[in-house]
Amino acid sequence: MPHPPAVAQALFSCVFESAPIGMAILAPDSTPVEVNRAACEMLGYSARELLALPPHAITTRDEWAQDEAQRRRLLAGAASQYSRVKRYLRRDGRMITARLHCGLVRSDTGEPLHFVTQMQPVGDAADPGPDAARRPWTARLREEALLLDHARDAIVLQDLDRRIQYWNHGAERLFGYTAEAAMGRDFEELLGSGAALGAAAREQLRERGGWTGLLECVDAHGQILTVERRCTILDFGGEEPPALLSVDTDVTEQRRAEKEIVLLNNLLEQRIRSRTAQLQESNEDLRGFAYSLAHDLRAPLSSVEAFSAQLERRLQGALDERCSHYLGRVRAGVQLMSDLTEGLLTLANLSSAPLLRHSVDLSALAVAAIERLRERDPGRRVTVVIHETPRTEGDVRLLTDLMENLLGNAWKFTSRNPEARIEFGGTLGPRGAFQYCVRDNGAGFDPAYAYKLFNPFQRLHSPGEFAGTGIGLAVVRKIVSRHGGAVWADSRPGAGASFHFTLTERRGGGAAGPLSA
Repeated sequence: MPHPPAVAQALFSCVFESAPIGMAILAPDSTPVEVNRAACEMLGYSARELLALPPHAITTRDEWAQDEAQRRRLLAGAASQYSRVKRYLRRDGRMITARLHCGLVRSDTGEPLHFVTQMQPVGDAADPGPDAARRPWTARLREEALLLDHARDAIVLQDLDRRIQYWNHGAERLFGYTAEAAMGRDFEELLGSGAALGAAAREQLRERGGWTGLLECVDAHGQILTVERRCTILDFGGEEPPALLSVDTDVTEQRRAEKEIVLLNNLLEQRIRSRTAQLQESNEDLRGFAYSLAHDLRAPLSSVEAFSAQLERRLQGALDERCSHYLGRVRAGVQLMSDLTEGLLTLANLSSAPLLRHSVDLSALAVAAIERLRERDPGRRVTVVIHETPRTEGDVRLLTDLMENLLGNAWKFTSRNPEARIEFGGTLGPRGAFQYCVRDNGAGFDPAYAYKLFNPFQRLHSPGEFAGTGIGLAVVRKIVSRHGGAVWADSRPGAGASFHFTLTERRGGGAAGPLSA
């Protein structure tokens, strides 16, 4: 897209108000929008007075007509700026002569935004002479060198042969060459081949009049500098040959920091991948060890159980009470060990078994689980409420285990409550995932130790209070995790417990009424 004239841009951005030459911003219809202090002093008006005047009030009718014609050319796209010598009418009635430079600033979409004008007196004579307006652009630029040297960036002007015609103090500070050493030199020869514009950049300059990009230059000390260059073609409307204005900003440290960040990110990613691979290998080893241990313990445990049973039958009636108690403790320990090994096998299998996804109704699974619990414990009187819940996607085998473990826990921990109540349902979560919940009014637990619940073999109640191995909730967490969900619990001692979990993102409707009670 066309860039605004870089000289006017530098003046406006750096020293608009403190500039020693008059400057003004005009709307596309030539209405003054802003003037600087030097323009007010030159014309003898205050800024408020100048902005209130019609724009033709400070010049002659003929001069105004010429300005309008030139600005129409800029609006039509025939040129991006123009320069001329003209007369201005001061407030005291005296006519002065000044050099006017006017450029048009456009938006990114090409719409005209405003004109930027510069006005510098050239003497007291009313008629500056026929050659005054035709001094070369290098001479006019040197008149404004004091202002351009305030810029921190390197501002360089080249002719069509790439010979340097202007080199500001910013260029001296950045590249290390004095203006005397740089003037007349080829830009590429002075700063290295990396400082030259590529074919694509030159093509964009021809088509759009401007280009911005990163280049690498070699300074006077041999150091490589990365600069962001903004190039603009200065078109003087045929009065003089076009020129190329370059504004270079040093981004060497910024680019070095960016490269270091990329390098550090790559190293971090490599370390993460390495640690992840090591962790996966370690987990696989642990799963293999747990599976082998549990599997290999089955045979000796079965032998101990079988021979203990045979021994108990053969010695029935021959053992005193204490010996019978000891033998019972042996058989109970064997049974607990067998349950633990089965739990380890279940956990090991959960990590490696592939998921077979189907549409699953968890409420129906809950009804079936409760029916099995009632069959095993027909003497219990428990009020059970199971609400309809949206169908979900998952492995029906694992989700059956999930419901049996959660409802089995609720059934177990409400065993001492004569008015036991268990409820299954859920609500729609804030992120679109349905949150299922198994709630009971059983023994509950201390919420300070909730973090232990889902770890293998962790129990918040002693075996004397409630039987179990501490594997069930670890299985629940693993099943939920494999389905991409989360599980958590809340409770108070003696006030029951609520176990919440999510699975895959829901797509159905909300919950309806209870299926059973």
